[in-house]
Amino acid sequence: MTFFKGYRTKYVHNAIVLNARPDDIWREITNVGVADFDFPWLFRLLGVPKPLSAEVIKEGVGGYRVAKFSNGAEFHQNILEWEVNRKYRFQFNATQNFRVGHFMNLSKGPFQILTGGYDLLDHEDGILLILSSNYELHGILGRLMHLSFRWVVYAFQKHLLKGIALNLEQK
Repeated sequence: MTFFKGYRTKYVHNAIVLNARPDDIWREITNVGVADFDFPWLFRLLGVPKPLSAEVIKEGVGGYRVAKFSNGAEFHQNILEWEVNRKYRFQFNATQNFRVGHFMNLSKGPFQILTGGYDLLDHEDGILLILSSNYELHGILGRLMHLSFRWVVYAFQKHLLKGIALNLEQK
């Protein structure tokens, strides 16, 4: 059956309207600190590691950011697009120990996050911040668990956007 062979690339996104200046939002999306915020119990139950921080090491296209998680895993994110206060896109490179669901390795398993990014758009009530991700599903497990993977990515994006909004409110 060809349904179970190869891979399929998928896209998921979330958005939030923020009443903040674009440069404040930009600082929050490029250098994120969410370690102090509650992490949903369902993520813990599913074995999703808690995000702690993400820091841009080198700005601009060709630069990179390192995202750190509670289990010691990291995403090294190569910057693909960089338009200050407007657009930021990156390629995910999970470290070998990046496990989700206690057994699924994001660096070489049936589910791999390829790229992510933020877009800042003018909105009548402030700035519309969009967080998007592209991911691939591989093999039988990837196909069978597609909706579960999609839901987890969607919920995780929502959690990150809420953390960014809380950081901005506290400033």
